[in-house]
Amino acid sequence: MTVPDLKTIQSLAEVPDGTLPITPGSIVMTPEGVLGIAKAPRPCKLTFMADGLPFNVAVRHEGDGSVCQIWADVGHVPYTAQAPERRRALLAVLRGIEGLPHVRFIVQGGQKIILFSEITLEHHASPEDLFHQTMLVLQEARPFLRLLGDYL
Repeated sequence: MTVPDLKTIQSLAEVPDGTLPITPGSIVMTPEGVLGIAKAPRPCKLTFMADGLPFNVAVRHEGDGSVCQIWADVGHVPYTAQAPERRRALLAVLRGIEGLPHVRFIVQGGQKIILFSEITLEHHASPEDLFHQTMLVLQEARPFLRLLGDYL
């Protein structure tokens, strides 16, 4: 076995600035006193079914906080030529569902009805945060989804 000379060792130790992914916040100490590498949380996307609708959940991290979005494609507003009475009734119901604290019903492009919720957290979202926000959305939206179901 050969031992590298001092010049080789020195050239390996000299690394230009900015090439290593080590920043002041990239190394952390755990509560047990062990050094570890701080990994930035990755964004996540989930889907689930509730009341016959496919729901989507997306979490993205911004700095020390997170943004959690939940949405579902509820259905379509019929064209006036297809069902004028149903269209008027559906739009009247949608106009009456304004001002909910956690949920919005959005008519996209004049046709597609989307249930949407977004919350900004001051910390990285945990599974408990996602579960809590999902339950708030479902509890708040369920009566209106049933009401809209009569016209879709």
